[in-house]
Amino acid sequence: MSGAMAERRRLLGRRLELVGVMCGLNAEALRVLQNLAAIEIDIQRLEAEDDGDAPPAPEQLRAATDEAAALRDAQAACEMRIETVEAEMSEIDRLLAAMTDD
Repeated sequence: MSGAMAERRRLLGRRLELVGVMCGLNAEALRVLQNLAAIEIDIQRLEAEDDGDAPPAPEQLRAATDEAAALRDAQAACEMRIETVEAEMSEIDRLLAAMTDD
């Protein structure tokens, strides 16, 4: 097998690995987004809750708000990892296209 063919196989193998990583990251992003949506609904419920004169329990609202902030951070971190994988995949695609042109 020529050096170029071995490099092409290596690049294709790495790209396949990245496709699997991307699937996992997309699943994680979806999970985080669903959890965030659920927490935001809880926050809205707690803010709208009115049992007579009693306002919503501040500790519950604070905990839900803190959890939402943590989930937003997790969502941003996941997006950054997705962008990193996408950039590596684009570079591999560029290298493979250059090999095809040769």
